[in-house]
Amino acid sequence: MQRPSAERVIGIALAVGALALVAVLVLGFGADLFSGSRSPSPSPAGVAQASATVAPAASATPTAAPSDSPMPAPTAGATPAATLATPPLPAMLATIGDSYTQAWSVSPSYKRDHPGFSWAVGTAKGDGVFSLRERFAALGDRLTGGVVDAATSGKKMSDAARQARAVVAAAAKLAHGSTVYVTFELGINDLCDIPTTDPATFQAQLLEATGTLESGLPAGSRILMLSIPDYSHFRTITQADARARAMFNQPAYSQTCAPFLGSDTQLTMAAAQQLMATYNSILAQACAQIEANDGSAGKLHCRTDPALLSEKDFTIKDLSTVDYFHPSLSGQGKMAASAWKAGYWADVPLPSGAAALAPGGSGGAGGGGAALAGAAPAVPFLLRRRMRLRPRGPRD
Repeated sequence: MQRPSAERVIGIALAVGALALVAVLVLGFGADLFSGSRSPSPSPAGVAQASATVAPAASATPTAAPSDSPMPAPTAGATPAATLATPPLPAMLATIGDSYTQAWSVSPSYKRDHPGFSWAVGTAKGDGVFSLRERFAALGDRLTGGVVDAATSGKKMSDAARQARAVVAAAAKLAHGSTVYVTFELGINDLCDIPTTDPATFQAQLLEATGTLESGLPAGSRILMLSIPDYSHFRTITQADARARAMFNQPAYSQTCAPFLGSDTQLTMAAAQQLMATYNSILAQACAQIEANDGSAGKLHCRTDPALLSEKDFTIKDLSTVDYFHPSLSGQGKMAASAWKAGYWADVPLPSGAAALAPGGSGGAGGGGAALAGAAPAVPFLLRRRMRLRPRGPRD
């Protein structure tokens, strides 16, 4: 057999190499070559940007937690589910309420209003109350729009509209895009004073106030509607305590939220329990109406949890020994814990170090720790002077 010449071998090798090169070009860039459009290879920055865009969609699986607002920027330490369900932190915290929100007479040493101990706006350290205001601070919320404490001791639902107007007036000064978180706690004196408030009047007064909030609060704001405390439960724990029972047998206290606590009233227990249930139903319906009217559009949201927000977990130690009607420091702490759990940010983990603000500084974010024993919490000098004043009555 005749062997091929060197020139022939080189020619064949060049031909094979050319065919291989054409094949590579067709396989790698054929689509662009034939379509007439070329796409450059993505840069590392472009790959990172694409990954950041796709990742949230891939992780956006349905959760049981409510999602009623646009997803905020991720919070450090928050789980993906909590981040998806959690709205931005508010710029303003506001209260509508009565003496329960004002922390009236939490102990014999601190009679009358001491909002520094309040479950909502309290700031006193070491008092056993990890308030909503303190929890927002622990999450880094400086509440740049301020705190509007419109709650006023001794007031009924008839005062709700005035308090709502005060909140709305303050909210009108907020920067564009800011939101307000409003705690709504009223109705105790409508149930406990004599005479009680007619349910139709109670409802009309409530709707006037919520209408003011609906029309005046900035878009994206939120309301937490508290229930009236479970005074049937309060009756059980006070009647089981000899000191509390003896107090309510005294004429000065016999009308304290009777017939639940005191006994000087013409209202039967069955009628009182029905009235309490009716008030709570009206509160829940008003909240549901806000959510139905404005929630889907993100204009205004409202939440309530009658089982969680009615102090069903109170023990006798959670009632002040001043009157066994108002919460003690530990009662205020439990109210704070329940309100936070029922609200919108409960799923956001509190950062490291927040335990220092927890009840008694003992750690844990529950807010239900015991009151200080034998020692008064540190409070401003002006509050200390007020403790010398005598209270006007059990429901001041």
